[in-house]
Formats: sequence, C-alpha cells, structure tokens
Amino acid sequence: MKKTYLFTPGPTQVPPEVTLAEAKPLIHHRTSEFSNIFAKVTDGLKYIFQTKNGEVFTFASSGTGGMEACVVNTLSQGDKVAVVKGGKFGERWAEICEAYGVEVIPVDIEYGKAVKPDLLDYLLKKERDVKA
Repeated sequence: MKKTYLFTPGPTQVPPEVTLAEAKPLIHHRTSEFSNIFAKVTDGLKYIFQTKNGEVFTFASSGTGGMEACVVNTLSQGDKVAVVKGGKFGERWAEICEAYGVEVIPVDIEYGKAVKPDLLDYLLKKERDVKA
C-alpha cells in the first residue's frame, strides 16, 4: 500500500527514515559541520528560488515569525497593504499588519479559491498608495 505524506503544518506523519535521522546527536550551530550543512542548504534554496544576485534568508522561527519579520522590515506604521484573505495564512498576514499599525485593505475570497487577477488589478489601480 502506498503511504501518503502531507506537507502541511503539523502534526503530520513522517517517513520512518526521518524519525531515525531525528534520533542522531544534535549538531551544534557553531561547528564547521553545521556551517557546511547551512551553506549547502542556502545554496540549494538559491537554486530552488533561482536567486542570481542576492540572498535567501532562513529563520529559526515559526512561519508566523518569518511573516512578522517581513512586515517589520518592509512596512511602517500607516502604510497601506492589500491582503488576500482566503484562508488562515491571509488572515494571519492581516493580523500581523494590523498589530504594527499597517492599514489593511482586505480582499476577501472564499476559502480555498484562487483570487481573480482582474480583482487585484482593479484594486491596485483604485488604491494607488498600496505598498504591498
């Protein structure tokens, strides 16, 4: 029987080889072994995202921590953003922006549905001062 693994926020089932790998001793983050692994991961991310001139950033945080870092490093209080709210992640983006005083223009769509590009085009033409 084929085993299906979901790549969603946990808890989820993982393959046995992953569980065994987790049983190995930790690699300290100040060792050359860790530095080599981190460099390999960073190069792999650059390849996946086709990053030619620039950096990729990894965060030792939850996804929410990464989202918050994006907001606080690119937006300021009073800025205006359009947020597609068609699921939990869109709702989280809106909550984080509002917590930092960023004005949210919600684009509410049915959960699980794609946003229509024409709707965003219309919104961005109407709201010229939207920053993100």
